[in-house]
Amino acid sequence: MYLHVVSFDIPYPANYGGVIVIFHQIKALHEQGVKVILHCFQYGERQPQPELAKYCHEVYYYKRSRSIIRQISPLPFIMRTRESSALLKRLRKDKHPILFEGMHTSALIWNSRLRARQKLVRMHNVEWQYYEHLFNLSSATTDLVEKVFYFIESIKLQRIEPKVVLHADEIITLSMNDQSYYKALKANTHYIPAFHPNDNVQSLVGRGEYVLFHGKLSVPDNDRAAVWLITEVFRDLDIPFVIAGMEPSRALKDLVAQYDHITLIENPGDQQMNDLIQKAQINLLVSFQVSGIKLKLINALFRGRFCIVNDQMVSGSGLGDLCYVRNSAAAMRQTVEALINVPFEESRIAERRNRMEKSLSNAENAKKLMELIKFQ
Repeated sequence: MYLHVVSFDIPYPANYGGVIVIFHQIKALHEQGVKVILHCFQYGERQPQPELAKYCHEVYYYKRSRSIIRQISPLPFIMRTRESSALLKRLRKDKHPILFEGMHTSALIWNSRLRARQKLVRMHNVEWQYYEHLFNLSSATTDLVEKVFYFIESIKLQRIEPKVVLHADEIITLSMNDQSYYKALKANTHYIPAFHPNDNVQSLVGRGEYVLFHGKLSVPDNDRAAVWLITEVFRDLDIPFVIAGMEPSRALKDLVAQYDHITLIENPGDQQMNDLIQKAQINLLVSFQVSGIKLKLINALFRGRFCIVNDQMVSGSGLGDLCYVRNSAAAMRQTVEALINVPFEESRIAERRNRMEKSLSNAENAKKLMELIKFQ
């Protein structure tokens, strides 16, 4: 059972949303006996990783050129910069099925030389909507070039999406919302939940001492959520509030410094982040966009105690009834005050085990994925 997997980034270390999904998917497929031939686009500071060889039959790397000249193309920038003749040449050496991770990697899907191959696309978001949201999220102070990029990218992605969907044999989504969207475009659309680093629920009984918000803080949505929680929820709430994540902005650092009861933990390692999630009394997770699935929600429910979220955080996840869903700042403040001294009970942990350890099992979801693949 051989499978090509084309990844938009090097999926290790697995330290942000998309690569977490890909890395744990590869591990789960490996454990089911699939021989993964992994193709990674390399850019930024991420380097080739020997760790991937433990789970892959072969691993190949391709330099991603992000030259501004590549924006002069009908293809979206995220796709144009991942076109690779070397990748096409390697894919043509056999007849194994190909799994493209995201719209980002799918520029070869309509190539005539791959016509006879089974091609699957894992949609991590409805990408044109994601970039439209980034454009709308941009403030008047945002770099004008960046704002224009989001706008143009959204238009290009919306125009090219039907072509990608047409040439895909199977579409696989991370959320039920995205499944509904793509099902209207293609009958062969399937919802398979995100792969993640959890095998079983590890929540602790008893009480924690603080409320936690976590995420990759360089992501505009997470930065906005952190600022909103500080200014609208915790500014006058005398309860310890911890914000943890990668690459916080200078503005966020300066804002946190104004409050004695708010702490910022920059760039925590995996173990530190897991400890923060597990020891918190409340994981408070807010998003201003509906896209894909929020892995931090899955981690918080597998590892943490109480979860307070807004509608956008749980939309399409099927996990809303395991959380306290609150949308206004006033409702969040009231719920934080109500829960901060309440012991987390074993009955809640048992409920999570019954609900999540089956539906979000990496092994079971790897089997669902394998049922869609026509191995040679």
